[in-house]
Amino acid sequence: MPATALLTSEQYLALPDEFDKSGNRVKDELIGGEVVRMPPASRIHDLIKNRINRILIRYIDANPQLRVDTLVEIGAEVSKVDVFIPDVSVVSKRRLSAKDRILHGAPEIAIEVASPTDTAKHLKSKVDAYLAGGSQTVWVVYPDAKSVMVHTYNSVRELKANQKIEDPLLPGFSTPVSAFFKLT
Repeated sequence: MPATALLTSEQYLALPDEFDKSGNRVKDELIGGEVVRMPPASRIHDLIKNRINRILIRYIDANPQLRVDTLVEIGAEVSKVDVFIPDVSVVSKRRLSAKDRILHGAPEIAIEVASPTDTAKHLKSKVDAYLAGGSQTVWVVYPDAKSVMVHTYNSVRELKANQKIEDPLLPGFSTPVSAFFKLT
């Protein structure tokens, strides 16, 4: 079987959008130069992603002086061979432009909700690329374990249940990890 040619971010972003037979855009990401197709997210995945975003929106609305915003599934050109669609991103407002199709560079905080189809290799590659591309923190949320792995440039820690998730980019933000999984 011939090896698949790796793409640059520029080549990937120049590709035409693909659509399925129902007219929905096929979702994919560029991970280390490899195009990786992503199946539609599960209902639980979407509920958790939206719950996290709502929690962050409440905090950000109460702290406008921080000049950050939270975005769901914005494309991000993280490196010359990585284009991701983080489930939730926290980004400085000065970096947001209405004319740009995607975010250039990694979000300040990248939040990924792990899916059953995510491989450990791809998740690790994404975390490493986010941090190398400028993310201060990467949260990987694991629905089955009801935990969050918080990655920074020099540490990784796992938080569960009533342990509080906090982030230096969000002074005063503190919520138990269990809040991310309250879906009813």
